Amino acid sequence: MIFLLWSCRCAEIRRLFRVMVAAVLLWGALPALSVHAETIIVPSADLRSYYDSNVYRRPKQLLAPGTQPEDFANMLGANVALLHKTRDIEVDMKIRGFFQSYVENTNRNYVGATLNGHVGLDHWIDQYVRGARLRIAETLRYTPEQPSFLQGVRDLPADAGLTTGIQGFRANTLYNTTQLNGNYPVSRDLSVEGGYTFVLRRIGRLQGGDLQGTTVFFNTMAHTWFGGPRYQLTRNDSVAVLYRQTFITQSAAQGGRNFDTNLISLAGDYTKEFQEWGFTIQGGITFVEPVGRAFPSGTLTVKTQPERDTVVYLRLSRQAMPSYFLQGGAVISNVASLGISRRIYERLILEGMVGFGYNEYLPTTDRKLQNITASSKLAYKLTRTITGEIFYIYQNIDTNSSSLQFQYSRSQAGLMLTVAWE
Repeated sequence: MIFLLWSCRCAEIRRLFRVMVAAVLLWGALPALSVHAETIIVPSADLRSYYDSNVYRRPKQLLAPGTQPEDFANMLGANVALLHKTRDIEVDMKIRGFFQSYVENTNRNYVGATLNGHVGLDHWIDQYVRGARLRIAETLRYTPEQPSFLQGVRDLPADAGLTTGIQGFRANTLYNTTQLNGNYPVSRDLSVEGGYTFVLRRIGRLQGGDLQGTTVFFNTMAHTWFGGPRYQLTRNDSVAVLYRQTFITQSAAQGGRNFDTNLISLAGDYTKEFQEWGFTIQGGITFVEPVGRAFPSGTLTVKTQPERDTVVYLRLSRQAMPSYFLQGGAVISNVASLGISRRIYERLILEGMVGFGYNEYLPTTDRKLQNITASSKLAYKLTRTITGEIFYIYQNIDTNSSSLQFQYSRSQAGLMLTVAWE
């Protein structure tokens, strides 16, 4: 709280802080609202205080003179979790708004928001096509603190498989992902599955000083569709052949002409699903236009149900993804992520995550961006509604692009207090 009072010395920030505190107190007077027998709304609030060794995510030599890269920060957040179930639909949505302030870099205080959730329509579509499945997922983030790897093990967002490990410089970013996935049964063992993903990334002014003559970010819009037959070998095992195509349209964030990239892949898929865990492996080939490059691609995913005492998430991938930092077009993204969460006993949870990203810029692949990220968290449930936690995050970034070459490390360590009125 000392850091919070110190950093909120501006009158406008104080007024905003009082409004947010009033909202939290109002929520505190309300229990978890049961709007309908199958609708639950759970409000919560959190306060995070931590040390950040590099708030700009840039090496010192690329910062404007006099810029202070390290700072103490405080984040005050308000959250709403919505769970709605009826005979036909299931909605699970989490909305968050937050205000972040700094002790030294007070001109970098900001307000951000996130939205993450899905709508399950299996029961609704089953009325018209027996055995069909349909699901819509949405992720929206507005913040200059875009993560290179998604944090958390028990509550991964819907776009967890789209992370590349690319860590950009600090800049206001609007990032939206909308996913539609479905399955149509042809016979008892044969079905056709498919889906569509829309990705939009809009990036504002670079913070920490401009880099003359260098295009740092690219606004990106991507449309991906996939489909193919899936055959059920046994109750738990299935195989599929999937065709995937992505159309990418980009332009420099500072302005400029649009240019397009086309990604085409064909892969075989083997999936094994049990009640408590699942396993998926894909392998095939990807072709990138207009650079005319083909390379082997694939993914391996292992995950357990989040309700278990021990939760594991493992993902290995090599695939073509949109490149939005330092160079447009596409990158060959090689990513390895491992997260483990252990409920030591009813009130105590220990989590750890390690992520490695090695992105090769096309067409030559001799330019690269490497990211090593490790994080840990210890959460203790103080009361039925209050949870305290301590956390630590470490990053090492090594970039060798055609426009910039640099390397830096970043550490974050702090405390967090969460109140949820369940």
